Amino acid sequence: MKDSNMIRKMKSLMAMANDKSSENEAMTAARQLQAMLAKHNISMEQLEDQGEEQEEVSEASEDHVDRPWKRLIAHTIAKLYFCNMYYAKATKGKSQYFFVGTEVNREFAMQIFNIVVRTVEKESRKQSKEIYGKKDSSFVTSFRTGAMNRIRERCDEMIEAAKKGEMQDEDGTNLPAMVSIYEANDARIKEFLASKNLKTKSARTRATNVVGLDRGRVTGSKVQLSRGVHGKVAPKAIGQG
Repeated sequence: MKDSNMIRKMKSLMAMANDKSSENEAMTAARQLQAMLAKHNISMEQLEDQGEEQEEVSEASEDHVDRPWKRLIAHTIAKLYFCNMYYAKATKGKSQYFFVGTEVNREFAMQIFNIVVRTVEKESRKQSKEIYGKKDSSFVTSFRTGAMNRIRERCDEMIEAAKKGEMQDEDGTNLPAMVSIYEANDARIKEFLASKNLKTKSARTRATNVVGLDRGRVTGSKVQLSRGVHGKVAPKAIGQG
């Protein structure tokens, strides 16, 4: 595993970021995670310019109970971290979610996606119970749709900031504009996917409960896309939505 040290360090920082007993440590770890991944991709681009071997683009999959809102979050989180995502129907309401990208980017994107989804699912059930005394399907579905919509909006904002060179590292220094890095990753991923003959399909979501939709958007504004847990203010994150 070429990037195992990088991944181990990311997992260690992510564990700190999930430690709610110390908000200061969590925020520090979150910023370090963002800067680490961005700098890693910048370094890889520089090495490739010097004729060094490129990091391999490959894919890894996970089985998930399939829901349109979940697929859309998976896709936008993948883009946020220099990857792409597609899915294939499996059995019993499940699908395989394939994340495509270099090992480090893919590993990080998959972890963040899982934490974000767990946060949205847990919060939707909790708030439904607070309001209705039980899990109300209309509220929960609308809540998750609202959260998904807001997360996608934030990812769009983040990618624009990253491309304009407005993302800061842990020292408060602006990192270079990352347009070329995203374009290079996108090109390599498209080449990898070209042989798979994938079909595009629009995901349709429903939101019939206005209270659930609004509350989901609030949660979508709070969930930390750079560390995958709740917090008061999200540090500036890298991204492509």
